[in-house]
Amino acid sequence: MALIFIIGLTITPALGGQSNNTKIKGKGVNLEGPVIADSEDPRKEVGIGEPHPGYTLSPPTSGPFWYDIDRPVPGVGVTSPAPWGEYDTQLPNEILVANLLHGGIGLHYDCSRYDVEATDIKTHDESCQQLIVFLSSLIPPSASQYLMTPYSAMDEYPIMVTGWRHHLKLIEIDEEKIIEFIRAYQDRAPLSTLRGN
Repeated sequence: MALIFIIGLTITPALGGQSNNTKIKGKGVNLEGPVIADSEDPRKEVGIGEPHPGYTLSPPTSGPFWYDIDRPVPGVGVTSPAPWGEYDTQLPNEILVANLLHGGIGLHYDCSRYDVEATDIKTHDESCQQLIVFLSSLIPPSASQYLMTPYSAMDEYPIMVTGWRHHLKLIEIDEEKIIEFIRAYQDRAPLSTLRGN
């Protein structure tokens, strides 16, 4: 009986209380779940400003990243990975990947593509503000492992949610899909810190 209890304590945190469709495979990275895993761009730490191959996706879900937690990136003002939380400006892809590598969830929005049916600037601005408030409401008070930024992906999707090797792009808010995505992929990355690997 004690052995079953100990096994239960060991398994439950690793699964995060999730259903079978979000099982962990491969060093804590969830390769299953509600969306198909993205192909992995070569993961490599590169120097800030150093040229490197591009990314398969925009925003990226893997690939080259910067790592310097002691000094802010010149011209950006934050370290890499960036402190968890909300930002008013788009961060470089190399920082976004560094945060995903540590199990983060990226919540990104492109106001220029949101509510294309708005008839005037005021209506458009109000609609975008509602989107920002909604995305912000998904971040728990501790803000750990959440990074929210504007992001222009140059495609038609105004809402983009990312995790390590997974992405969800939406034309409009779908709270159920976004929450399902977060539950499946938060802290499921090579350098996850909360669940550990």
